[in-house]
Amino acid sequence: MSEEKKVRDIMVSLENYDRVDMDSRLSDALGIMKRNYEALNTGEGGFHKTLMVTDSSGGIVGKLSMYDLIRGLVPASARAPEISKAYHAMLSSRALEVTEEVADQQEHFQWLSTGFSELVRQELRKTVKDVMKPVVPSVLREDDSINQAIYVIFKEDVRQQFIYRNGKPVGVVNLITIFSELLKIA
Repeated sequence: MSEEKKVRDIMVSLENYDRVDMDSRLSDALGIMKRNYEALNTGEGGFHKTLMVTDSSGGIVGKLSMYDLIRGLVPASARAPEISKAYHAMLSSRALEVTEEVADQQEHFQWLSTGFSELVRQELRKTVKDVMKPVVPSVLREDDSINQAIYVIFKEDVRQQFIYRNGKPVGVVNLITIFSELLKIA
């Protein structure tokens, strides 16, 4: 029986990912992703849906995925937790309070009536650090089993787990890398 593969055998090296500075505009990050996507469609390259985010010293401080970019289109005020029905039930029935609540809710969802093109133009002025996911310290190391990687991905609810060597991130294990291995075995 062959030896079980380890995380090191399936992880994607961070060298395979494009990088973007955390102070760059989202439009710059989108430009990198567009270039890679177009190269994929012409058969000239691969496509990672994630960019590694770096600080001024070049260290990786986060990641920016396609999901993060699209989530970034939602204004911060609309990403705040919605007010619960219980809160509304506790409100006084006085007209002034109701009027204020209605105004707050209208402002909260005003972006929904904006055209998509206008929304994109507005929100792409944000910087990468406004919408990136910061590096979450991972407990995964290169010599861990694939089963351990699956457990950590789902337990921590982080779809892309950084793999560390000597305290520094060196690679990523995600659902695609695990799925690819599953297909080989099946």
